[in-house]
Amino acid sequence: MAAPPPPGSLPPPLDESAAAKLSPNERPNPAYRQLYQAYADAYGSIGRLRQALDAPVRTLRGTDAWLGPEAREWGGQLEANRADLHKAADRILWDIYDRLNATQRTLPV
Repeated sequence: MAAPPPPGSLPPPLDESAAAKLSPNERPNPAYRQLYQAYADAYGSIGRLRQALDAPVRTLRGTDAWLGPEAREWGGQLEANRADLHKAADRILWDIYDRLNATQRTLPV
């Protein structure tokens, strides 16, 4: 599963000048603004989560400090956990993206 599109690919929340141009029967949806901000924050920081196990994997692969069947088994588990972490990070982003994409930018008054 790949990461969803960046926040800039979605319409931004309405600013004051855009909100002033809405019909009298509409107003900006505060939930959309909150979700957009949450998505932007998560998208900006999810890379740190995705990379959390990269250094241990590099260390295990790059040194001969620990060799043998136990090391290979533990390394396999580490790789599996790293893959699960990447999937979970992408799922978090997709969940927020899907919710944001389904949320209207405006609400009726």
